[in-house]
Amino acid sequence: MLVIYAKEGLEDLEFYLKSEDIPYTKRGQLIIAVCEDVEFIASASSMPEKLRQSIKIVRASQEDIQIPDRMLELGFKSTFLDDFLEVHLYNNLSSTLGSSETYFQAIIDVKAKDIYGFEALCRAQVPVYKLFKVSDRVAHLTDHFCREKALLEYRRRGLTRFNLFLNFHPKFLRNPIENVGEIISSLEVKNITPSRIVMEIDEYEGMNLSSLRMIRDFMKVEGVKVALDDVGAGYSGLYQLTEIKPDIAKLDMQLVRDVHSNSMKRAVVRGLVKACKEAGIKVLAEGVEKQEELEFLLSMEVDYLQGFYFAKPTPYPDLESIKERASSL
Repeated sequence: MLVIYAKEGLEDLEFYLKSEDIPYTKRGQLIIAVCEDVEFIASASSMPEKLRQSIKIVRASQEDIQIPDRMLELGFKSTFLDDFLEVHLYNNLSSTLGSSETYFQAIIDVKAKDIYGFEALCRAQVPVYKLFKVSDRVAHLTDHFCREKALLEYRRRGLTRFNLFLNFHPKFLRNPIENVGEIISSLEVKNITPSRIVMEIDEYEGMNLSSLRMIRDFMKVEGVKVALDDVGAGYSGLYQLTEIKPDIAKLDMQLVRDVHSNSMKRAVVRGLVKACKEAGIKVLAEGVEKQEELEFLLSMEVDYLQGFYFAKPTPYPDLESIKERASSL
């Protein structure tokens, strides 16, 4: 269990624990959360920033909380939440990620009516997007681990005749020569053809455009393609599109959702597709779930499609089922 010391904001902390369904007991200014470390960590990234800065935390046993002197001693050993999360996750990252699994979601080539590739998605005990919020050190190790595991599973599951979309976070792509060398070396060791890899860039905040453009150019020499995720999600995404000029632009799934019944979305998608085609950029629409969405996107002549309409992410894709679905386009 965890003992949480709150200097202020005790009511906010109680409200947060209730909203996350974390059992607890209250002792004055102390909160004793009856949960596993991982359970608390998995939810902590959604905690309001002001609350995160006002509490300290420490592990405790059932025996500890029965002895006042020991509770006082634990108080001196407690650390601020962000420090607790980083130390715990860094020390236990191998076990946290060791139980993770790589899921693959199909991407369909509209013209070929066949599977173009798969996007690799890491599913861990603690959601990966939450691990990225803990610290740069934890995020960097998580990013590297998920990518390496995806490459290994890509080979093991016999998917190497298809393209593989790998997610990359821009804050780790600041040294073009080092980054490219690391990626290409990893592909060579695993005997994976670089031209089968699509480097998918997301999370634009903090992106170093100069370095990323250099990486894009180096990657193209090696045959690796670059995709930009969430295009159309906001001004930032549009700006990155014009600056990076990727091989593939992935339309934000919120734009795709019910696009057939929303005139504004249709206008935005129409404009984005037109702009990309004029710039020689392929367009991938993700989040396709409905027949009506599909029909509109086909009328826009997008190049690739991804979504539950074709297949949900799974560790072991049913190739025949996906191919059958694609051939009916």
